[in-house]
Amino acid sequence: MRSLSVRAKLTLWYLAVISTALLLFGLLTFGALRYALLKVKQATLNRREHRLILYLEQNRQKHALAPLSEQLASYALITHEGNLFQIRDLRGSLIFPFSPAAAAWLSHPAAECAPPVFRDVIVEGQPVTVVCHTILLDGQPVMLYIGGSLEEDMYILSTYQKTLLFLLPCLLGLSAVGGYFLSRRAMRPVDLMTKAALEIGIGNLSSRLPIPSARDEIWSLAIAWNQLLDRLEGAVSRLSKFSADASHDLRTSITVILATAQVSLDRRRLEEEYRSDLERIVSECRIASTLLDAQLSLARSGNFIHEVAFQRVNVTELVVAGCRRVEDLAESSGIILDWKLPADDLFVEGDELLLQRLLGILLDNAIKYTPAQGEILVEVCGTQSEVFLTVRDTGIGMSEDVRQHIFDRFYQADLRERRNLAGSGLGLSIAKWIAEAHRVEFVVESTPMKGSEFQIRFPAAASLHSGDTVRTEYSLTLP
Repeated sequence: MRSLSVRAKLTLWYLAVISTALLLFGLLTFGALRYALLKVKQATLNRREHRLILYLEQNRQKHALAPLSEQLASYALITHEGNLFQIRDLRGSLIFPFSPAAAAWLSHPAAECAPPVFRDVIVEGQPVTVVCHTILLDGQPVMLYIGGSLEEDMYILSTYQKTLLFLLPCLLGLSAVGGYFLSRRAMRPVDLMTKAALEIGIGNLSSRLPIPSARDEIWSLAIAWNQLLDRLEGAVSRLSKFSADASHDLRTSITVILATAQVSLDRRRLEEEYRSDLERIVSECRIASTLLDAQLSLARSGNFIHEVAFQRVNVTELVVAGCRRVEDLAESSGIILDWKLPADDLFVEGDELLLQRLLGILLDNAIKYTPAQGEILVEVCGTQSEVFLTVRDTGIGMSEDVRQHIFDRFYQADLRERRNLAGSGLGLSIAKWIAEAHRVEFVVESTPMKGSEFQIRFPAAASLHSGDTVRTEYSLTLP
């Protein structure tokens, strides 16, 4: 059944449910009809018994001269199915009819029937229901047997059974056809969605799946897929824009480097001119290196699976090393870089290489968006339970709307319009998954034209001693 289509499965399930329902309906109605017919027959036999008792009582009140045997014979003659009527004493001896041959239709009389007892027997090949009841006859207890033929009842049951056996296959056939058309109608929105999905490609991501009018599960599925296509279109658009801008700037940087070097080689120049050319080449190389590093980071972090080696990391030494690394870059940009450390070393649990990269991203952003004469302060402080690493700058800051998107990949990756602040829009998204890999809190506060503050809140490393290492695999796919 796994290889069948959804439409075929729906048809088969519909047919199975209808078949079960029809079968149960047939069995229950047949049983109910049989029960009702037997109850009617039993009520008829009870009425015949009451008529006999009433007939004998009326004769007694009228002082009838005929003996009891003649009264019973007369009753048997005028009563329907009078041949299925007999009376026996409590020992089973025959009282009426007088001939044992006439009473042979009941081959096994009941031994005890103080309350009325009903049973089915076969008389001359026909089903008969017999009631046995102990009554008083001339003041003596006797067992009265009255039988009633079930031939008509069995004919009704047989006719109903044949009708069911004829109608059930027809109804099942109609159910199969109806189930097939219902499944086609139910799956029509899915067929339309499938056709639309096959026409969507990388070149026309703006197309969307048709949404059915009924707010059902198919409607929810179509909405979910269209939202996914919205996110995919946005991601592809940002990626395409980033790739185009990166290619343009890499080509520009290479062209500038080649032209500058070629001019310097073609003619003699003063030392200051050579130094100016070299500075220009260095500047272009830094821009190209930034772009290439961003693309490598993208390839690595797009589906990041990293074995994080948690060990005891000295945060104060980490900050000093990170600040020393970019100190010259900050100085060349006219920015004052300072750091503030506690009197005692503070330790956290983490991967030292990843934490170095995280700090480097924060410092690089602070230098990039802080104008000349600005200040950057890196501060480390802590409590008994937490360690705080904070990077503050007096840069351009950002609005609340921008702050909501700074961790999105490629956000603000407009290299043409922001040539002096070339970036890839990947740094903070990478910083975010590093923070998530360490299960730490990453808090950002910023005010436009006043600066930004990035703070990482680590739990203090109290469970590990120096040199201890705990390795764990951390998998993360960036949005």
